Amino acid sequence: MRAFLGIPIPENLKSVIEKIQDKFSNFDIKFVELENLHFNLRFFEELKEIDKVKELLESISNQFYPFEIKIAGIGAFPSKNYVRVIWLGVKEGYQDLVNLAEIINNSLENLGFKSEERFVPHLTLGRVRSGRNKNELITLLKELENIEVGKMKVNELILFQSILSPEGPEYKEVFKVKF
Repeated sequence: MRAFLGIPIPENLKSVIEKIQDKFSNFDIKFVELENLHFNLRFFEELKEIDKVKELLESISNQFYPFEIKIAGIGAFPSKNYVRVIWLGVKEGYQDLVNLAEIINNSLENLGFKSEERFVPHLTLGRVRSGRNKNELITLLKELENIEVGKMKVNELILFQSILSPEGPEYKEVFKVKF
């Protein structure tokens, strides 16, 4: 099963994020649908050991208390001069999110999963499909670099199955682990 471990975005922040996405309407960008917005902590190309992963995450969740993050700042991968992915960053709670992802990654590695590269907390807004209006896009990113979305509580992890289709991905909750 193709899956990922994510932190969902609360409904009250989705309307703010939608307004930010609207600012990019003049560009050739495939936006993440509001119902699919999430912080991705770990991707699984092919996950078979669902019960083992759930047990591991339940154990990890006992080490964490709910914490708050502030979604703020905008950026691009691989860089602001060569934009393929536009994302929102994390200002407050950044290190808490990194610590959580690292503990998950290290624990999964101990179970035999391949290690992932260094985790950078970000919320993907959309993927750029072409370089149309590239200079204007770079200018807009600079104008919005300190934009603030709001605060949210991180108190659960969800394993989502990712089903790909021509209409776009569909995410189905497999299980949830609360802190």
